[in-house]
Amino acid sequence: MLSVQSLGLHHSGTYLFQNVNFTIKKDDKIGLVGKNGAGKSTLLKMLSGEINFYEGNVVPEGNITIGFLKQDLDFVKGRTVWAETMQAFEQINAWKNELEEVNHQMATRTDYESDSYTDLINKMTELNDLLMNHDAYNLEGDMEKVLFGLGFKADDFQKITDEFSGGWRMRIELAKLLLQKNDIMLLDEPTNHL
Repeated sequence: MLSVQSLGLHHSGTYLFQNVNFTIKKDDKIGLVGKNGAGKSTLLKMLSGEINFYEGNVVPEGNITIGFLKQDLDFVKGRTVWAETMQAFEQINAWKNELEEVNHQMATRTDYESDSYTDLINKMTELNDLLMNHDAYNLEGDMEKVLFGLGFKADDFQKITDEFSGGWRMRIELAKLLLQKNDIMLLDEPTNHL
């Protein structure tokens, strides 16, 4: 799924690591162990694409998706647990909004025989297919299952994330990552706050 070839990173002439080679295959579970400052978090950032100035290659197989749970939490203040968790579906929500716009355009037009109307029909079909393939009409049920599975109660869903400890916020981030159903999940010290 992901191949790392001759990976290296140096800073001020000193290598943090060099000539790193490995492959991540489907269903692999890999732990990365090392002392503080050894470059574990940096390596994960390189694999996720967050850092892209390095030697060597990170070669994904096909169109794999990589999710990354960082050590440091970054929350928008004032969002509910439900609204924050819904951020896992940014792309799906964008498709839904685009479909809504296409439907609105189709409803207000009368040039049914035109090429541009045919283009709208094709776009609507494409967006519907994307949404169906990503199980976009079951998001709320999936969110409930994952949040309950991580220890949240139904009355927590409408609470503001600011009210929760770092451990509970980490669980929200983990819920988002699980809901995205990435091919590879990178977890950078996920138990730091738990």
